[in-house]
Amino acid sequence: MAGKYRRIIEWVFKQRVAALDDEIEGSALDEDIPFHRDDLEAAMDELDISVGNVPDIPYAYRSRRPLPETVSQHGYSAVIIDDTREGEDPTYLFTKRNQLIAVPEVVDETHQTSLSALPEAVRPYIADDEQGVLTQTRYAGLLDDFTGLECYHLTSHLRFRVRGREAELDDLSVGVDDAGDHYALAVEAKGEGETLNRNQLIRNTRGIENKERYPDAVRTLAVKLHEGDIYLFEFDVFESDGDDRVETERVWKYE
Repeated sequence: MAGKYRRIIEWVFKQRVAALDDEIEGSALDEDIPFHRDDLEAAMDELDISVGNVPDIPYAYRSRRPLPETVSQHGYSAVIIDDTREGEDPTYLFTKRNQLIAVPEVVDETHQTSLSALPEAVRPYIADDEQGVLTQTRYAGLLDDFTGLECYHLTSHLRFRVRGREAELDDLSVGVDDAGDHYALAVEAKGEGETLNRNQLIRNTRGIENKERYPDAVRTLAVKLHEGDIYLFEFDVFESDGDDRVETERVWKYE
């Protein structure tokens, strides 16, 4: 599948750059490069490649793998969704803006956890993907420890819309503090080999903020499995100069 995705995304990039060079002054490679689902489908037709889940192609280059060298050599680092553009069909962008958030070498705190916190019946079956790391986090009570709140799991794979476009949050919990105030805990989860993406964190946060059925206060969190350890992140999502931005507030490591 990786080879199929690479060929498709390379074809789309080449075609979109050529088209934009004819439309704008200067080089298209000076800007973010927009594309849509129909560009991906055109690539599949031209290359005679079949992919069942077309949106997974741009998602892969948002979170799971780097862009091909034929694209990244021009300074592009990731694919994001541009929610500022009109229309229900997502506008994807090849972007040069720094999107990927790596696991830091130095964390704010390190804690011990144990597989003994997991029910014996599930231990042999937990995968190293996003649902596996969420399962470990939930059974070991890591979210409560990290946030200082009493945390109650509400739902997984929550679908919602951000400015008219579909988005999906990996996990949503409600946290309650000592005063009885409630917080929506928007959790993005990444397994081994997957990477946190600023654009995705922004979309998660804005989507939950706009849902009246959830608490007004939203805390943006992430759980990442890396080399067998679990890392919990908390982020500040804020607006600056008209753009949404993300800063990492703290990272704890659970060995």
